[in-house]
This record gives sequence, C-alpha cells and structure tokens, in this order.
Amino acid sequence: MTTITIYLKDKEEETLMENLLKKMKISFEKNEDDFEVTDEMKRVIDERKAKNHKEFTPAREFLKKLKNDHGI
Repeated sequence: MTTITIYLKDKEEETLMENLLKKMKISFEKNEDDFEVTDEMKRVIDERKAKNHKEFTPAREFLKKLKNDHGI
C-alpha cells in the first residue's frame, strides 16, 4: 500500500478532495490530529496567563490538567 499525504489549506479544499476521492472510489484516511484553538480555549489560556505567578503551576501539571479536564 502506498501513502500519499496532502496538505489542504481550508475546509472547502478538504470537502472537495473527499468528494473527488469518493467518486473515484479511492479509499482514504483522514488524520484529524490537528485542531484549531477555539475562542473559549484562548480565553482560558489568557485567564491563566493573567493569574498571580505565586499561584504558578508547572507546565507539565497544567497540560495534564487540561488533558484530563478537556480531553486535549
């Protein structure tokens, strides 16, 4: 089996490529590991940055908490 990686610039290109591959009956897999940071995520990050540094949480602990709380 051969693997081809295609980098698409937006959702429109992604939809177009999916439809084309389906019509041509070519099987494909989408890698959905990439995600966009939502406004809500940005808000939480900004709130965290604004906190008193005396309440500092090491990055690894903070990322572990994010993963546990939000599945990131």
